[in-house]
Amino acid sequence: MQYPRLFSRGRIGSLILKNRGIMMPMATNLADKDGIVTQRLIRYYQERARGGVAMIIHEYTGVDDVDSIPAIHNLRIARDYHIAPMEELVAAVHLYDCKIIAQLHHGGATSNPNLTGRQNIAPSAVPIAAGRPVPREMTLEDIRRVQDKFIAAAVRCKKAGYDGVELHGAHGYLIAQFFSKYYNRRQDQYGGSTENRARFLTEIIEGIKEKLGDFPVLVRMCGDEMTDIEGFLSLQDGLEIAKVLEKAGIAAINISNGSSLNADANCEPFSYQPGWKKHVAKAYKAALTIPVIATNTIKAPEFAETLLEEEICDFVGLGRSQLADPYFMKKAQCGESKEIRKCIGCLYCRERVLRDGLPVRCAVNARTAREVEFDALKLDGNGQSVAVVGGGPAGMEAARVLAKRGFDVTLLEKEARLGGTLNIADKPPFKDKISRLVDTMSVQLKKQGVKVRLDHQATVEEICALKPVGVVIACGAQPIIPDIPGLDGDNIYLAEEVVSGKVKPKGRVAVVGSGLTGLETAEILCQQGHQIVLVEMAREIGPGIFPAIRNDELSRLLPYNPAIYAGHRLMEANSQGVMVENLSTGDRRQLKADSVVLALGIRSRVELVEALASALPYGKIRLAGDARKGGRIADAIRDGFEAGYTF
Repeated sequence: MQYPRLFSRGRIGSLILKNRGIMMPMATNLADKDGIVTQRLIRYYQERARGGVAMIIHEYTGVDDVDSIPAIHNLRIARDYHIAPMEELVAAVHLYDCKIIAQLHHGGATSNPNLTGRQNIAPSAVPIAAGRPVPREMTLEDIRRVQDKFIAAAVRCKKAGYDGVELHGAHGYLIAQFFSKYYNRRQDQYGGSTENRARFLTEIIEGIKEKLGDFPVLVRMCGDEMTDIEGFLSLQDGLEIAKVLEKAGIAAINISNGSSLNADANCEPFSYQPGWKKHVAKAYKAALTIPVIATNTIKAPEFAETLLEEEICDFVGLGRSQLADPYFMKKAQCGESKEIRKCIGCLYCRERVLRDGLPVRCAVNARTAREVEFDALKLDGNGQSVAVVGGGPAGMEAARVLAKRGFDVTLLEKEARLGGTLNIADKPPFKDKISRLVDTMSVQLKKQGVKVRLDHQATVEEICALKPVGVVIACGAQPIIPDIPGLDGDNIYLAEEVVSGKVKPKGRVAVVGSGLTGLETAEILCQQGHQIVLVEMAREIGPGIFPAIRNDELSRLLPYNPAIYAGHRLMEANSQGVMVENLSTGDRRQLKADSVVLALGIRSRVELVEALASALPYGKIRLAGDARKGGRIADAIRDGFEAGYTF
């Protein structure tokens, strides 16, 4: 066994777990508008159970649909009519020898008054963040009423067949608000001392035990809120609370980090490295006798094994790794670790759920939360030949899926290695996870028997010689160069050329365009010692970038003090720099720069695509990725998967 600790049996209360991998709760937006379990939600969790985790702690589940509705599709167990659909979910997970725990939740001050039609309630009248609604301080009657809702929800969970419940005391939600010296300013028995601030929760635990006896109750809390504001929990504050909870009889503690004002310590952008917060979990394991579950930015089973070996925790919390590859555990157990699709930390999942209110998706796994539509591949290839033009993410994924269906796939790539634009995207700081994605996809192609021809500029003659039944064209895109005077000068460069190291701009550099590529290019140039002028047409730099990623990038770029011209349009480039126009006033000004770098996005290679499509004597031609429409990694992999699935 390559990972003996990861695949050793473990115990949480009365539960025996087959290994040490536990799927962590993550919002999905897959419930219906009444918080009821859907078939899509069932298949999503069932897929993770099939993948080999020992236990699933599923997404936050509302106990109160009167005072706590954080999102339209928030899963709930607030009413008896929620029980029967949840029983179906539990049964689907239990089929695969996987335990399932419901995470019980109340938003408190984080709820959405637009959905409840009521003022939020909280321990004290303190808004969760600046500009957010001021909640009403809970009366003793309110406290008892909400506690009863937690207890009633636990009773419903047991009726539905759950193996236990987890009480959500992390991330700034109601229980965490009671824990907090910042949000909880009460002067009664629910405020002040550690025991008083934990009392709201310990009384819920007592009530559940009184009703259900030996029914495992877990608690999730932030081990360290990592928020440099007086009143937010330090590591020592958290340890004191955890000891009170252990005394109250919880079966295990699930350690997260961060707060309502520091979500990155909970769900990190790509720049955070695995294990950066393991000292927190280790402190809890040293202080407590109950099992400790902890997340630690786990991307690979090797690292999970190390955490267990170092006694950082008793069980490893697998979060986004379960979105990227639900078969993480099974592949690790079967010696197929190189085939695990690893999370790249892009936060596409968070962006969809938290910013856009859409169902969860994963950039590197097109089936995530779409298991209903893509239930099983048709094995109907029968050895027929298919050509795939382009070895970027879309082409690689299309080739993999087609080969799994039984087609004889030949992939033609003009460069010397697979990856396409991923081989540029992996060059900025902290983007090594993208290199690993290329490696994994390459391994998967090899396993499926895809014939890869590198250094091949695909021609119609070569494609026709394969006698394919069809062709997938995934030949990527090209950078946008607008029709503006001066962009043919010797001091004009493309961002892709700079990032890949093919060119080296001189002196002061004007970077035009501040999407993620533009910001990363500017960061690289700053690290090389260049002064930067950043030009962007939108009112703010980084338009469209998910705030957590944008803020993370700016935290590294802004200390270099780049000159920023947001709301300005490029009008002309010349030997002295660039002429820009203020879109608000119409004023024009010359910005001094020795070099100009364009990061203005991409467009499809329309001419190449049309030439291939018109010359090939085949009706079955599919476009995928940037060849169809410019987009991100998530778009390319989804396009490739769908092209291969529906071909």
